[in-house]
Amino acid sequence: MKLSPDQSHYVMNVLMSQGKIRAAHIHKALKSREQEIRSLRERLAALEQLSPAAPARARRRRGRPAGRPARVAARKARARRKIKMSPRVRALRQQQGKYMGYVRRLKAAEKARVRSVREKQGMEAAIRLAKSLGAKT
Repeated sequence: MKLSPDQSHYVMNVLMSQGKIRAAHIHKALKSREQEIRSLRERLAALEQLSPAAPARARRRRGRPAGRPARVAARKARARRKIKMSPRVRALRQQQGKYMGYVRRLKAAEKARVRSVREKQGMEAAIRLAKSLGAKT
């Protein structure tokens, strides 16, 4: 239930006039709220001291343009660095991925057979064999 400030003021006055709530209860609730805010700020300050990079991030967040959503800023902050890779290394990694993808589905005896073919005849032959064995099962 959400109340406007005027509605909450009216409700508090009605409850006080009916004797269901006292002014001391209201003051106590407000005081506990202030204490809760103070304790949260202390905990946040302690956490910021543990991480030296946290205050810098907090300053950047405040400087963000008003129209830019926080999600976009967070996504950009998590952006991965681009790994520079030669075409040869990229081809070898793709070949390794194909090999692993086909071998993953094989039984232990078939894996051993593919492994021996890879050692003797090379990766391409092993991939062809693993692909044909995987198609049968």
